[in-house]
Formats: sequence, structure tokens, C-alpha cells
Amino acid sequence: MNRFYGCVGDLSIQLAPWESTRRGLDPSVSMFLLKEELRFRSDIAGGDLVVPAGFFSDLASIPKIAWTVFADPDAPFIELGAWIHDYLYGHVGRVPVFRGGVPSGSTALTRKRCDQILCFEAMPDLGAATWQRRAVYGALRIFGAGSFNTDPPGRRWGA
Repeated sequence: MNRFYGCVGDLSIQLAPWESTRRGLDPSVSMFLLKEELRFRSDIAGGDLVVPAGFFSDLASIPKIAWTVFADPDAPFIELGAWIHDYLYGHVGRVPVFRGGVPSGSTALTRKRCDQILCFEAMPDLGAATWQRRAVYGALRIFGAGSFNTDPPGRRWGA
């Protein structure tokens, strides 16, 4: 079962440094803009999660030094999941849940549950290997707490 539906591939564009600056974001951080809404079916959240078009993200916050070993932030096995995860983190786990395309209330997910949605629901659908899912989950559990907030992406790093 594919948990992502209604999309055929990459739904984002990367902002040029001057556009990031114009929008008040840190131009040294690669930022992406979601062009179309992204829908994701989550058993953990109890329904569908919808990331709205126009949402900004740095996608997977993988340090550049780790790119050669692991992957870049928009690698196919994590990119769509990173949109869901960043949306959840940017709303401290409090987001609307949809059932049958209709809003059915909201959820209050813990940081751990948000991490599980990415690593154990989204990444398998995107073809991530077990070791990649475990590595991302471990890194999020150790280093992710500082990003679980409502600060706009790109401003967390000093913009």
C-alpha cells in the first residue's frame, strides 16, 4: 500500500539564495517550496496528513559532511517523508487529520511519534533500506529536539 497519494513525484522547487534572502530566510541553508499539497496516510496519526502548498522546508536536515556517506537532503528515499516530518515538527505535532478527504479533528503527536511516521511509515514506501531508516531514526532521537518547535524553517540557523 502506498501511503503517499495524489502525487507522481517531486512536488517542490529549491529556492535560489537571493530568493531565500528576499523571504527573510538564511541563504546558506537550501530551502524548498512545496508547489502542491502533499497527502500522506498515517496509521500512527490515525488518518491522512496534508502538507499545504506553499510550505517551506529544508527537507532532511542532514549535515553536508554526511552527504557522501548517507545522502543529500532531497534523496528520493526521504524527500517526500521529510515534507511530512518537517510539517509535523513545525507544528509541534499538532496538525489536522483527514479521513475520506474531510477534516476529522486534529492530533497531538509527540516528537517520537513524528519520528516514527517518517522512519517507519514514509521511508519504507520511498524505498529506504532498513539501515537508512534506523540511522535516520537514531539521529532524530539524538539531535531532533531543537527543531521540534514553531520557528519557521531557515530562521532556526540565525537568519
